[in-house]
Amino acid sequence: MPWHRLRAAAVFAIWLVLSSTEAHAQGAGAELEIVPLPEILVTAPARLPEVPLSLAEVPASVQIITADEIKRSGALSLQGVMQQLPGVHLNDQQGNAYQLDLSFRGFSSTSVTGVPQGISVFVDGVRVNEPAVEEINFDLIPLDDVERIELIRGPTAVFGRNALAGSLNIITKRGTAEQEMVVEGSGGSFGRAKGRGVMSGSGGPIDYYFSGSYSHEDGWRDQSVSRLSQFFGKLGYREGGTDATLSYQYHNNRIEQAGSLPLSRLQVDRQENFTVGDFFRPELHQVALNVNQTIGAGFSIALNGFVRSLEAEQFNVSLISESTRLFNDTLSGGGTLQLAHEGRFWGRKNVLTLGAEYARHDVDIRVFEEANVRTLRSALSDTQDTVGAYFQDTAELGRGLLLSGDNLFLTGALRADYIRHSVTDSSPEEPGKASGRASYSRVTPRVGLNYNLSDHYGIYFSYSQGFRAPAFLELTCANPDSPCIGLQAGVAPDTGFFKLSPVRANNYEVGFRARPTPWLEGSLALYRTDIRDDIFSVSDPTALTVFFQNVGNTRREGIEVGLHGLYHEWLEGYVNYAYTRATFRDDVELASPRTPGSTQQVQDGNSLPLTPNHRVNAGLRYHLYKWLTISLNLTYVGDQFFRGDEANTQPKLDDYIVLNAGLDLHWRRFAGFVKINNLNNNKYETFGTFAPNAKLPGLPIEPFLTPAPPINVLVGASYRF
Repeated sequence: MPWHRLRAAAVFAIWLVLSSTEAHAQGAGAELEIVPLPEILVTAPARLPEVPLSLAEVPASVQIITADEIKRSGALSLQGVMQQLPGVHLNDQQGNAYQLDLSFRGFSSTSVTGVPQGISVFVDGVRVNEPAVEEINFDLIPLDDVERIELIRGPTAVFGRNALAGSLNIITKRGTAEQEMVVEGSGGSFGRAKGRGVMSGSGGPIDYYFSGSYSHEDGWRDQSVSRLSQFFGKLGYREGGTDATLSYQYHNNRIEQAGSLPLSRLQVDRQENFTVGDFFRPELHQVALNVNQTIGAGFSIALNGFVRSLEAEQFNVSLISESTRLFNDTLSGGGTLQLAHEGRFWGRKNVLTLGAEYARHDVDIRVFEEANVRTLRSALSDTQDTVGAYFQDTAELGRGLLLSGDNLFLTGALRADYIRHSVTDSSPEEPGKASGRASYSRVTPRVGLNYNLSDHYGIYFSYSQGFRAPAFLELTCANPDSPCIGLQAGVAPDTGFFKLSPVRANNYEVGFRARPTPWLEGSLALYRTDIRDDIFSVSDPTALTVFFQNVGNTRREGIEVGLHGLYHEWLEGYVNYAYTRATFRDDVELASPRTPGSTQQVQDGNSLPLTPNHRVNAGLRYHLYKWLTISLNLTYVGDQFFRGDEANTQPKLDDYIVLNAGLDLHWRRFAGFVKINNLNNNKYETFGTFAPNAKLPGLPIEPFLTPAPPINVLVGASYRF
């Protein structure tokens, strides 16, 4: 690790802040007022935003990221924005900046179809986990058009299935009273170039927001070009008690995936692309309607309806057997109806939410093997019907119970889910073999208490259950005797698609919030999530196949600490620490890509792979002048086991430290930025697994690692008309 560079960067940053602080103080000429941190209101505890709650009324750890924070982060993807939060961890399995795996509390959300998912993501009330295997295509989220991101940790009944670690609630922008046009451009290292235009405003009760962008980069690895095209539009109507929006988003991307490298090649050339030709090409159309109507006496009704069409192509090059090409055509539609009431019972605040939702997904997946000719290997389709109903009530139980300024809130929630898969097998070999139906249902409760000692200090406790039904591709790849072709993609003619059990979670959490001064706030959360019938993917790298199996009980537990301060409106900082311990709780035999043809003995207490125990991130923003801001961010990620080493017998991925720096300026209608990532130019890896090296005699099994990008710069500017 280049510690001399790290020390030099740290010394330079400290000198810069101290020297500019002196200049700032001399130029101020008078004592500055203390600027308090803004109060945070949360819309996410309701399935559709109707009645915002303060954090003092929410028995969960919740973090908010605003549009301003997104913009000044300079991040290329949603995952890059999220990593500033406590315990949020990124792995790069695909070898590009847009498909990073996002994890927190030991659960993952990723675009890779061979990784079990544990996080639910919503955009304007629409659940965007893909129905094929609950994966998230983060490149299809309109990051530039996001107004706020709410991260709600732990299972929550109102958000339903798959929220084992928590939920991401994303709300997009809409037009404001000020009419404006914005032109933006940016470029930098690795051939990055991006152009974007925005037009927004309002007239009477109608508001509008339209944006379009195009970005292209060559990538820092060999043959790793990415192209992203996006359009987003939203029309809004506000009149009296009616608030309605209609949005449309379109994405057309092509992302080349450099993937991981065998250790023997990584030590020679970190830029190498070992299997040239892998790519992902999605095209998305999504329409969403949201209507909120107040009906008097504290009641309001919210309606969400959506139609979503995704056509995606995934090509995987194989040096051992035939390459595979997967086509995924998905059409989804559905809606949610929610009734909310905010009132007072016996003089105390009460917020009640009732809701019901239905969605239907038609998924058609075809996998071809390609050598000299393209041959259809499997063709399956799934019609999914999902139904959910939920109830949640937050009630103030009392004030002045133990202290003169205290209060106590009780939250109770209940949700029922039903999921049905109807699978049709049209594969050329033995058509109909995997046809059949599977259904799952579950009722999940949640209860929580918030005891607030005052307006500045509060404690909460919650217990909740989570539920994840096996997904389409997991069901059709559940037989080790008939695995799926392709390490990342595919369906197989498997008569045992009903063999998997649903994943169930019991989550316990206690937390503390404090604001000892108007400019400083902190939070602490301790949690334990016990999982039954966790689902793991098991791969055979020599045959390039994958199948899924239940592995019994697992556990995630840990602590999350965060501090955030804003001093005199010119110095802002944060520091977060997370300890995460993810372990198996049963002895289990698992197939491993490290030992093809045999199994590894996983013991109770072994750590789950790719889950670092320790993670620290910190940042400073200093407003040198009203128009100029400098920033410095630090991230530390602890060591972690490779995927495929669930028995914990092999060396770990090394821990690493990364420094990022930035410069932001605003002058009248002009804005610009400079971002330097990996300022210390650290050579580190974020992902590791095992696979045969097909370019060496005998196909020896080697560690495969994905290198992180070296130091790189991004420069951009925008002008508002």
